[in-house]
Amino acid sequence: MRRTCRALLVALVAWGVSGAGQPLVSSASTGADRTVRVADSDQLRTALADARAGDRIVVADGHYALGAVTGRHGTAARPITVVAAHRGRAVVDAGQLVVTDSSHLTFDGLQWTGSAGLVITGSHHVRLTRNHFRLTEQSSLHWVLVNGEDSHHNRIDHNLFEHKRQLGNFIAVEGSETQQSRHDRIDHNHFRDVGPRADNEMEAIRVGRSTISRSSGFTVVEANLFEDCDGDPEIVSVKSNDNTVRYNTFRSSQGTLSHRHGNRGSLHGNFFLGEGKAGTGGIRLYGEDHKVYNNHFEGLTGTRYDAALQVDGGDVDGTGALNAHWRVYRAVVVHNTFVNNTSNIEVGANYTFPPVDSVIADNVVTGSNGKLFNELKVPVNLTYAGNVAWPTGTATVGVTQPTEAVRVADPLLGRRGPVHRIGAGSPAIDTGTGRYPFVTDDVDGQPRAGLPDVGADERSTATVLRRPLRPADVGPNSR
Repeated sequence: MRRTCRALLVALVAWGVSGAGQPLVSSASTGADRTVRVADSDQLRTALADARAGDRIVVADGHYALGAVTGRHGTAARPITVVAAHRGRAVVDAGQLVVTDSSHLTFDGLQWTGSAGLVITGSHHVRLTRNHFRLTEQSSLHWVLVNGEDSHHNRIDHNLFEHKRQLGNFIAVEGSETQQSRHDRIDHNHFRDVGPRADNEMEAIRVGRSTISRSSGFTVVEANLFEDCDGDPEIVSVKSNDNTVRYNTFRSSQGTLSHRHGNRGSLHGNFFLGEGKAGTGGIRLYGEDHKVYNNHFEGLTGTRYDAALQVDGGDVDGTGALNAHWRVYRAVVVHNTFVNNTSNIEVGANYTFPPVDSVIADNVVTGSNGKLFNELKVPVNLTYAGNVAWPTGTATVGVTQPTEAVRVADPLLGRRGPVHRIGAGSPAIDTGTGRYPFVTDDVDGQPRAGLPDVGADERSTATVLRRPLRPADVGPNSR
């Protein structure tokens, strides 16, 4: 009988069940990090309420409800980790996780299917990683919201977000009433299947908001894949200062990466692949001192708001409502490649005030219809330099510029993998102006050697570090 009881206890330990609704805790009595095994909602809530630095809370397969987590603090070396015993088989389908005044807390490998979004508020170094989000929407809903006073350094990575039908964002990064959450990172996620199209408030990612758009977020959105994200004219909407959007791939998604408010954005190293789908776009700009470089735009069908690149007009200049479209000043658009788009570079398509003191340089622009460079409003002191334009079919260059500003020549593009790149003997090779020291590599992560090539791609034998992303490259099961 004693042996039978002992065997039963061993089995219960293996399943993480301790009886009496309590989680099973295993650790040395000397204060070593603990492994806490839970198998129902009560045990999970108890473990979270008692969580301390170094705890690893292992969640058995099953269905769970979650609620508030307050005042739980790990450390960088000893985070608190809530992890599914088997990725995707611990399902949170009830309650709402609200993490408040906490730090160094990770949720790993869970599946989220409930009807309430996750909230990270007034917390830092909270991480959501390798989760699968497919919430059950009943009305407008942000699936993950970061807000609160003094939020910073949170990370959302390697997750799958899919099947959004109601208003709201997959991820919204906000903050306090005056300051956006700072230094957050959104990376290696897969966003897909958003729609049908709404007029507003259905972005995949929104960074900032109008009322706090004068604050700086220092957010990094990188290495994400967006597929069929058709819910909003802005797939990613940036509404604050000093943010970076880089190394992402946008496939067959209606809308644009829009720097809607704020200044000093860096938008670089992204692939925009329309794949012939109606309404697909690239980048749209408002505000001051943005850098747009090393992006590849191919097969996009949108125009005006959804052009491959829209350096737009503004409806306010210097002062005005925070939710207005602020006039563009000093945008730098360099070393990008445009291939077979319905509309390539547009300037000032919408609103009253055309861009001021901006630069369009060292870009490769090809197309078979319309104007490759389309000034819908006359810009103020716009500088062209070092561009290679190749109009085919019924297309025209669209602007009259000296040869050193816009050179009409065949860049000898050929398909290499999923996109077109310059070939041997291209007039784009080693003919960049070399004036932009922040352009140190190309869209593939290969170094710019000597005088740089025109366009997003440097013809090189160096190791390719980045490429257009596919589903296997992102999400819960990627490397």
